Amino acid sequence: MLDLYLQQAASYFGLNLAPEHILMLAVRVLLAIVLLSLLFTLARRYLLPAIAHLLDKVDGDLQHQTEKQRLQLASHLAHLVPAVVLISSAEQFFQHWPDFKSTVHLGLWIYLYCFAGLAFAALINFATTIYSAVDRQSNVPYLGLAQVLKLLDFIVVSILILSTLLGKSPVYLLSGLGALTAVLLLVFKDTILGLVASIQLATNKMVATGDWIEMPKYGADGAVIEVALTTVKVQNWDNTITTIPTYALISDSFKNWRGMQQSGGRRIKRAIKIDIHSIGFLDEAEKQQLMQHTVLQPFLTTDIAKELLQQPHLTNLKLFRYYAKWMLQHNPHINQNMTLMVRQLESNEVGLPLEIYCFSADKVWANYEQIQAEIFETLFATLPLFTLSTFQRLGGRQEL
Repeated sequence: MLDLYLQQAASYFGLNLAPEHILMLAVRVLLAIVLLSLLFTLARRYLLPAIAHLLDKVDGDLQHQTEKQRLQLASHLAHLVPAVVLISSAEQFFQHWPDFKSTVHLGLWIYLYCFAGLAFAALINFATTIYSAVDRQSNVPYLGLAQVLKLLDFIVVSILILSTLLGKSPVYLLSGLGALTAVLLLVFKDTILGLVASIQLATNKMVATGDWIEMPKYGADGAVIEVALTTVKVQNWDNTITTIPTYALISDSFKNWRGMQQSGGRRIKRAIKIDIHSIGFLDEAEKQQLMQHTVLQPFLTTDIAKELLQQPHLTNLKLFRYYAKWMLQHNPHINQNMTLMVRQLESNEVGLPLEIYCFSADKVWANYEQIQAEIFETLFATLPLFTLSTFQRLGGRQEL
């Protein structure tokens, strides 16, 4: 029965051999498979500790992040060892079966090329993971470069496999690719544009992982989490993910908040609209009344306030403007080394805008909004003390 099965298997591969020769060939094939498995197991067992030793000096988080890449790299490299050994020993294994030897030789070379390409791709992934963890603020488009290298790896391996199957030199296939240049440019158009854009983005330091960018055309407003070869991923503040073509960052305009994040503060620029009818000169009685307010006494006892109160034609808006500036100058959350002013804008149908222009020392969004809110809450609360009022259109709850 075994002879019959072996005879059928041999005829399937086009081998017309005697049963005893077929049995001998089957033993050799089985021995080669056992040797292949043994060499793979030994190589993988010794390669894993060797690769892990490269990360002995790094923290545990990085070792955990690279665990999957280390296993893939060790596994693919381990496949190369038995392939090389069997290619060199195929002559001794199958010297009496030249037809079968050539088939095995061809299969082993394809096996070697495939796992060599996979090992190189795994090495790129391994190096990319380490680089992204070590240098988080890098402007180098490492993801784009990694994808280009893996694409070239795929092309080279494909050419080597085709040349092996056709029995032609790789140079022969490369010469034929010249006639397909237009087709290749069309197929890899996005890849080429993405590569050019990645180089320009990195060279000009236009965008990097972690930057806060705004691109209304694509609905992007958040932090960049990945800059790849063909796409840039932005995690918006509502935790949605927007994918932008990399080339769009070169061809279209976008706003990058990196300058604000790297500067000494985040700008506060908001106006209070003063009702023009509430602006007037302060008489002595009103000045004395202002002195009675406890919240204003720290300001009114300053030299600048005393000098203002001596002026004969002092307006309540001018005194309030100086008070607002004094309050900002004594706010520990405001960067005093950056522009700070309280200015009037052009009056319009909704009153006279009094703009607060300063920079919060804390640039974290939530803290910045808290600081800004506290400033304007205080200003709105002290407006009536200066006999000033804000302009506000009459609403549905007005008293008749």
